[in-house]
Amino acid sequence: MDENIYKKVKDKLLNGIEISENDSRYIKLNANRFKNIKFIKKRKAKRKCLRE
Repeated sequence: MDENIYKKVKDKLLNGIEISENDSRYIKLNANRFKNIKFIKKRKAKRKCLRE
C-alpha cells in the first residue's frame, strides 16, 4: 500500500497536478524517498531573443 501512495504522489508532482493536504503530509514524513526527484526549471527567454 505504501508503494501505491508513493507512485500516486510522485506522478502528481511530476505532472504538475495539485496535491492534497494528506499527500503533502506523506511527503513530509517520507522526505528521504522524494529527495531524488529532480524538477526541471523553465528558463525565461532573454529580451534579445524575444525581439528577433
